[in-house]
Amino acid sequence: MKYVEEEVSFANGTIRLAGTLTLPDSPSECPAVVLLQGSGPLDRNEEVFGFRPFAVIADYFSRNGIAVLRYDSRGVGGSTGVPLQYTLSDIADDSLAAVRYLKSRCDLNLVSIGLCGHSQGGIVAPICAAQSRDVAFIICISGVGVTGATNHLAQTKLIAECDGATGDEVEHVLQSMNHVIDLVHNGASRTELEPEIARMVQKQTSQHSESTDDAISSEIDCHLTMFASPWFKSYVDHDARPVLESVECPVLLIFGGLDRQVPPEMNREAMVGALKRGGNSDYSVRMFTTANHIFQNAKTGSPSEYGSLEKKFVPGFLKLLSAWILETTLKS
Repeated sequence: MKYVEEEVSFANGTIRLAGTLTLPDSPSECPAVVLLQGSGPLDRNEEVFGFRPFAVIADYFSRNGIAVLRYDSRGVGGSTGVPLQYTLSDIADDSLAAVRYLKSRCDLNLVSIGLCGHSQGGIVAPICAAQSRDVAFIICISGVGVTGATNHLAQTKLIAECDGATGDEVEHVLQSMNHVIDLVHNGASRTELEPEIARMVQKQTSQHSESTDDAISSEIDCHLTMFASPWFKSYVDHDARPVLESVECPVLLIFGGLDRQVPPEMNREAMVGALKRGGNSDYSVRMFTTANHIFQNAKTGSPSEYGSLEKKFVPGFLKLLSAWILETTLKS
């Protein structure tokens, strides 16, 4: 099926978000999906190491009868705002603004509008669904079902182990990260965070003799920008479980068996448990056992290998997503 591509923009208060809308040949009777990126400054294609996951998803969905809106995160590409100077609540507001934009288009008569979020997007999609009945369904790809702090510590441990750290090194980085998170919980400033961040980075880089003073200083500054941001505090403070308990629409949960950034078993159990407690039985769960966090066929799952892997999704990933959307919207 052919589709058309249109550059669009929409507003959330003073923030203007720029994106791309792909529409099947017959957009008046099709479902629509808003794609929600992972964390950090990411463009509308969620590009990382030359892989453009959201561009691939939009192309496949729209060739199969699903309209797709994807947009640059705040402070990236054509979108206004400052990277990381926002909270999860702000990102949810942006996402709901995207839904309102689609509903406002008089030339479209979409049968339903849902959200498909990856990683951070898998946290934000339930927030939106709990707030608005305009969200007809959600897909959480590597979604987090525990607190951000719990997931971040588990992620830190798994990645360190995967990259060959010794038991003592893993223990040290966990202690440092736990201290950083405690400081962030308590509202520490950038100045108050700097000594702990510096110690953590210097300990990690001491294993690499090629690290220069400039490189270490740059890495400390990069870490501080993230850990001292409103975004990181909102993430570590957020507990996904009560939000998921309030979600009433159909839900699809997708996990990668080799995901080291969102540990699959821990988060699957928490998300399913929360949906059940909230009385939502309209959910499906799928695990792709060989997939990493961005759903490539992986070897170890470490982020350090993302750039060397084939830039394509694991077999069956795109087909599963589009088939579930079409089936779910057909019966609604």
